[in-house]
Amino acid sequence: MSSKTVSRLRIGLTAILVISVVLANTVWAAPGLSERPKGSYLRKLADAGVLRIGLQKNVPPFHIPGNEEYPGLDVEIGRAIAEHMGLKPQFVFGDLDQLIDLAAQGKIDVALGGISSDLERSLRANFTEPYLKTTPAALLNRKSLPPETSSVDFPRKKFESLLDLRYAGSLKIGVKQGTTNEEILKTDTEFSMHQIVTFDSNEQALQALLAGEVDAFVADGVYIQAQTIMNKELLSRFIPLLAVYREEHLSLVLPPGDAEYWLYMNFMVKEMHRTGEIKKIYDRYFSSGSWVQ
Repeated sequence: MSSKTVSRLRIGLTAILVISVVLANTVWAAPGLSERPKGSYLRKLADAGVLRIGLQKNVPPFHIPGNEEYPGLDVEIGRAIAEHMGLKPQFVFGDLDQLIDLAAQGKIDVALGGISSDLERSLRANFTEPYLKTTPAALLNRKSLPPETSSVDFPRKKFESLLDLRYAGSLKIGVKQGTTNEEILKTDTEFSMHQIVTFDSNEQALQALLAGEVDAFVADGVYIQAQTIMNKELLSRFIPLLAVYREEHLSLVLPPGDAEYWLYMNFMVKEMHRTGEIKKIYDRYFSSGSWVQ
């Protein structure tokens, strides 16, 4: 075999290898996406081949870095959405306010991140129907419970929901600032007897509870439940108040201005609920603690 023939074979094999690598890394958009009119949001996504997904970073069980089997509830839902669209998921991280800003500016295509929908936020970005429903909840120090009466006429009050904090007397309650939970505690007259202490993050508020600096810690029910799964010893010192006080919706956040895209993603959430796909992912993280490292 001549050197020229060998050289041609090498070039041919190299070309085949390059094409194979490109094809292996190509994500083919769902046919319906590719057929949308040029200029539409869905067509732009099909042409780009990528879905930019905003998440809050390192907030178990929503995002769990370094865990291949259990990468996080929001990670799995984001991947499932991208897969249904035939797109490659590309994760972008930020805190709650940053994710809303990124969606409002069109720098991400969708955000999960445990963002509660409300009227004020809806003026900046679009919200789908909820992919998860939760409630404002709390961890209450057992030492803050009122003493049990010995009278059978006045049985001990069960503490099950956030509203039951009204039976505990005046408390110091920690909450993350800038959240709907802070707004509830400061505007609902049921909590007017309590001292509300704000923190920069849920983690700081939880640490204040553990250190005895506050009597209760308020956050979304899914966050409170996750803490008790990760650290079962919390239950010996604190009572989780997880019963529904007021329904909160955690929704997909979308860039404003494209009704077709909103309708499509809203229908996506409905279908993932109808088929049980979201429930299956949810149960992986909240029916057991297998994801806890």
